[in-house]
Amino acid sequence: MDTEKQEYGKFQWFLFVIFIPIVFTLTLVVVILSVAGFDVLGKAKSTFTGLPVVENLLKKDEEKVAESEQATKMQEAQVEKEKLEKKIDEQATMISALEKDIGIKEKEVQKLNQEISSLEKQLEEVAKAKEEEQTRDIGKLYNNMSSKKAAEIIPNLSKEDAMLILASLDDRQVADILSKMSVEDAVKYTDLLSSSPQ
Repeated sequence: MDTEKQEYGKFQWFLFVIFIPIVFTLTLVVVILSVAGFDVLGKAKSTFTGLPVVENLLKKDEEKVAESEQATKMQEAQVEKEKLEKKIDEQATMISALEKDIGIKEKEVQKLNQEISSLEKQLEEVAKAKEEEQTRDIGKLYNNMSSKKAAEIIPNLSKEDAMLILASLDDRQVADILSKMSVEDAVKYTDLLSSSPQ
């Protein structure tokens, strides 16, 4: 029993007399040097790295940190890749929807162009019918007019109007009007009638 007390007493003595004061002193020195601006931890690390056993331990720690950083970077890269792939898929879907809309709009434009073309043809037909009706009305007017009076009026009209009127009359009426015109006017309108398409 005495030997156990004695051994226990030596350990306590070592702990209280040597170990705790050394640890306290080292801690106090580290705090004072750190406050003074001295990099105690960096200096201790560089000093201990010269020791082979500590150097191996530090290398292993650095390797673990590097592996951990690399794994983190790979995870971040994977997440970024997934985000980009998702964005690409969304944009591809949007592009296909826009292409579909463009196709629909092109068909609508074609349909509207066909309608415009059809309406233009109808307008041309209406204008042509109206012109023919006016020509018939003018022809009736000049048919009812005396040849002498018509021969006086027609040379004073524009070439187009005069040709329109003469073309609407029958051949006998035209011949009668031309015979009552001056020679120059009769030649002029005869040439115009012969060169105009029937």
